[in-house]
Amino acid sequence: MYCWACCWKTGRFLLRISKPFSVLILVLLLASGWTLFTSSVPEDTEVWVAVSRQKLEHEIGLVGRVEPVETSVLNAPFEGVLMAHELSPGMSVEEGQVLLSFDTALLEIKVRDALANKLKQQQVVETFRTWTNDPQVVRAKRSLRVAELAMQNLELELSQVEALYQKGIVPRNERDSLKQQRDLQALELAAATSELDTVLATGRGEARTIAEMELRNASVIHKQLNALLAHKTLYAPYSGVVLSLGGPQSTGGDAVTLHKGALFSMGQQMIKLANMSGLKVITQVSESDVSKFSLNQEVRITGEGFSAALSGYISSISQLAVQDQNEGSAARFPLTITVNQPSGGDFKRVRLGMSARMTIVTYRNDNSFIIPHEAVERDGDTLSVEYRDGLDAPVERRAITIGQSTVDGLEVFGVESGFVRVK
Repeated sequence: MYCWACCWKTGRFLLRISKPFSVLILVLLLASGWTLFTSSVPEDTEVWVAVSRQKLEHEIGLVGRVEPVETSVLNAPFEGVLMAHELSPGMSVEEGQVLLSFDTALLEIKVRDALANKLKQQQVVETFRTWTNDPQVVRAKRSLRVAELAMQNLELELSQVEALYQKGIVPRNERDSLKQQRDLQALELAAATSELDTVLATGRGEARTIAEMELRNASVIHKQLNALLAHKTLYAPYSGVVLSLGGPQSTGGDAVTLHKGALFSMGQQMIKLANMSGLKVITQVSESDVSKFSLNQEVRITGEGFSAALSGYISSISQLAVQDQNEGSAARFPLTITVNQPSGGDFKRVRLGMSARMTIVTYRNDNSFIIPHEAVERDGDTLSVEYRDGLDAPVERRAITIGQSTVDGLEVFGVESGFVRVK
C-alpha cells in the first residue's frame, strides 16, 4: 500500500511517490513533450519528383498459326486419264518439278475433230472469195447472155417486119405476133438479170459474213485444243509444299482420289500447292484492341518450332468480324501478319501450321515524360502541373495533355526535363 505525504518546508512543496509509479509518470511526460514538439513543427507537404525523357512502349501479345503467303490450286487442263505420280500431302517440291502426267488420247480426238471442222469452213469461205467463178454465177451469166441475144434478134426482126408492114407486104397479124414474142423475151431478160444479181449478192451478203465468222470460231477452237496438248505434263510453278491432292468434282459428288488410271474432267482440282517463298501468320484480335493496330506495324515473331526470332509487319486488318456461335461474346477480327525474309534467305526451319507468338508494339515514344498521377491537377477541362527546371528555380504552372497511361504514372505533353510537384 502506497501513501502520499505532503509537507511545507522552506517554502517548497514536497511530493513523495513510489518508484514504479514514478516510471509511469516519466513515460507519460516524455510522450506528451514529443507530441507538443512535433505539432509545433509545420508539416512540409511539398514533394518534387524529377522528370526526364524516357522511352515508352506499349506491347500486345498474340498467338497464331503459320500459313503460306500464297496458295495455288492446279486444275486439270483437259479431260482425260491420269498417269502415275509420286506425290503426297506435305511433300516439298521444287520449281519446275514434274507433278502429274496426263493421257492425251481423248484430247487428240477433239483436236482432230476441230481441225476437220476448220478445214470445212475454210472451203466455204474460199468458195465465197472466188464467187464470181462459181458455177451458179456462170450459169446465171450464160442465161442472161442468151436472153440478151434473143432479145436483140427479135428487135431486129420486128423492125424489118414493121417496115414491110408499112409497105403492105406483110400482114398485120404477123407483125403483132412478132411484137408479142418480143414482149415475152423482155420478161425473160429481166428475169435473167434479176437471177444474176441475186446470185452475185449471195457471195457478198450475210452468208459470206456468217461463213467467215464460223471459220474464225473453228480456228480459235482448234488452236486452243491444240495448245492444251502442251499441258499434258503438269509442272510446279514454284518451290513449295503439297497441301492436298485431288478435290471435289466440278459437277458435285465425292472428292476424286488421284491414282493411275483415274478419270478427271477439265477444270477439276488436282493439287493444292503452298508457295514457301513467303509466310504469314493469321491471328484474331478482340474488338476492344482492334483499333490499336494499323497497317505496317512492326511485329516480333517467336515460336517453339523455330529457334531464331522472326520479324514481320501487319499487312491486313479485316473489316469483318469472325462469326461466333456464342451469342453475347465479343467480336473478333482476323489479323494477317506478313513475315519478313529471314537473314538465311529461306524458311526451312519454319513449317506450315506451327504456332507462333507475336509481340506488337502498339505505341512508341522515345521522348516521353512520365509523371505520377498525383502531380496532375484538374481545373474544369484544363489539366496542369506545377513545374520547375531545378529545385532552386521558380515554380510555374504548365498546362498539359495526357498521353498513355502506365503503371508508373501518366505520359504528359507540355513539360521538359525538370521537376514536378506531387501533393
